[in-house]
Amino acid sequence: MAHISLDFAVNKYIAISLSPTSPYLSNPGLWSSVHSMVSYVSPVGALDDVLLVAVPKLAWEDNQMRILDTLRSASGVMRVDVQEPKQRSKRGGEL
Repeated sequence: MAHISLDFAVNKYIAISLSPTSPYLSNPGLWSSVHSMVSYVSPVGALDDVLLVAVPKLAWEDNQMRILDTLRSASGVMRVDVQEPKQRSKRGGEL
């Protein structure tokens, strides 16, 4: 799998955990029909049942609760987690 570069300055990213019966597992492109501001990015790592979607940051700021409510109520959605960028700490700095 190719490494995907995420641009947190432009988009807000949301990880969505799905049940095995969710229609979005076999057709992740359907996310744009759930909410017009949501676009499918990729699976999350090697997890088959967790997908990453993006929302333009400008749209997110005005519609955050509506977008989250819509995603949570979609068929087969078990969990919705907003992703925040994290910077890894360097090893060996404590010496």
